[in-house]
Amino acid sequence: MVDASAKKTVHLDCGKYLVRTAIVDDASDRWGSWMADAEVGRMLNAPAKAMSKSEVAAYIGTFDQKTHLLLGIFQKSPEKTLGFLRIDIDEKLSRCLVSMMIGEAEYRHKGVTNAITPPFRDYFFETLGLKLMLATALSHNEPIIHYLLKTGFNLDKTIERHVKSRTDDGLLGMCFFSQTAEAWRAWKRANLPRQDEKAAP
Repeated sequence: MVDASAKKTVHLDCGKYLVRTAIVDDASDRWGSWMADAEVGRMLNAPAKAMSKSEVAAYIGTFDQKTHLLLGIFQKSPEKTLGFLRIDIDEKLSRCLVSMMIGEAEYRHKGVTNAITPPFRDYFFETLGLKLMLATALSHNEPIIHYLLKTGFNLDKTIERHVKSRTDDGLLGMCFFSQTAEAWRAWKRANLPRQDEKAAP
């Protein structure tokens, strides 16, 4: 088990993909352009406005990589930044709040999230020893809701008209999800083959 308060250098091999600690050198205009995507803005309740490379670098620099982590999602070959994960850890309650974005539109719904899920959750549940993972999604964000439910999260509650829209005067519904370490292990047993079974002819 890793000390949750220590600075972390995360490096998770996810097959064709890599999830690792984001560094300032990862900042790029391409990363900043993701925020100008109208679909991203709708799903995240954010104005569609590009960030400059320096703004992205400043954003990366706000994370202490101890209890507030920013992890980049990368394709290995050819090397390409695809998105990122934000994780906020509450040490006292042994839980974390996770959010994710696949910024490159052509990589959405192509299996990237499925590939990175087992190593990512194993790291937080098994290596760090956290007991609970939390996530939220706007109630109209059907892709992320489907993903969370498909990978074993429990929908705890939905609050209608919970968040003020940042693009108009409306109010948006919010869904609240959770998954315990025990539930993740049970999901893996039911849905992922064991390594020795995978190696069998």
